[in-house]
Amino acid sequence: MEDYSSLTRHQLLSCLELGKALTAELDAARLLDTILKKVSALLPAEHWSLLLLDEATGELHFELSVDLEPTVLKVLRLRPGEGIAGQVALQQQPMVVADVGANPFFATRVGQMTGFTTKSIMCAPLIFGGRTLGVIEVVNPRRLDTGTLRLLTIIADYVAIAVENTRQYHQLQTLAIQDSVTGLYNTRYLYQALETLIAASAADAAPFSLLFLDIDDFKRVVDTYGHLNGSQVLQEVAAMIRQCVSAPAFGVSYGGDEFVVVLPSMDKRQALYKAEEIRRTLSQTIFLANRGLQVHIQASFGVATYPEDAADRTGLLALADHAMFDIKRRGKNAVGVSGPLPR
Repeated sequence: MEDYSSLTRHQLLSCLELGKALTAELDAARLLDTILKKVSALLPAEHWSLLLLDEATGELHFELSVDLEPTVLKVLRLRPGEGIAGQVALQQQPMVVADVGANPFFATRVGQMTGFTTKSIMCAPLIFGGRTLGVIEVVNPRRLDTGTLRLLTIIADYVAIAVENTRQYHQLQTLAIQDSVTGLYNTRYLYQALETLIAASAADAAPFSLLFLDIDDFKRVVDTYGHLNGSQVLQEVAAMIRQCVSAPAFGVSYGGDEFVVVLPSMDKRQALYKAEEIRRTLSQTIFLANRGLQVHIQASFGVATYPEDAADRTGLLALADHAMFDIKRRGKNAVGVSGPLPR
């Protein structure tokens, strides 16, 4: 049974309010703002930080920190087990250190990078479902007693729930707009994004273009190498598209072996150059190489531009699609354009 005797009635009520505020928030940015305000009020200290675990590397990165330079925080990462925070994440146990100079785990590297002098520290892990999500560390707190540590662990429990909630919510949002095979956006996102882009482009009197591309003779790839390898080819094509375009441009899995690339602020001439770049890169790439195979593929492209060719999403997609199928009829592996070629 949990022992709350070291906490005052005010602290217990504050924890309840904190729990309500954190677990009700699903927006990551607003969650961090809530954590910043609430924790600063509940745990008086010179400094405190929220560090989250990168599951891919096992490193801790500073997600939120009081009074530390944001540019430093972006590059500051703790290796697995490094520092007191790293040990707390590893052992999944809170730690109180009254004199960091006498602690063998204390990492001086952080202080050297931030210029902050740490004398004492309290640190608690964020644990959800047995997994470590991160840690909260309080540096040079006013009090190092049992009550303050208990308060910190309660806060860490609430923050862990809130962080996991926002992660799962974000994953659900991502799945709703992401193609499960390629990882590119899906048509649901495409239609929403095009409406927004048309409104913005109309207001700014700026063009944008669409590329419609279809892999030539993809059925032959599937018949020769199987459906699993066919799906792998689509994934590799998607990765190649991501390499060829940069934000705000984006790729979409339109269905099967068809893709759309949206090119904000690009006129028809610029879109043709980009389409040719993607076509050339695609034809020069060896697919399924990591499976011991050497597969070469090509694609046919169609380009349409707003507002030159059409003023609505349906018209733009139809014209780009028509230009692509015209290339298919004329021999494939080329770029077609809706309307006259730009001079």
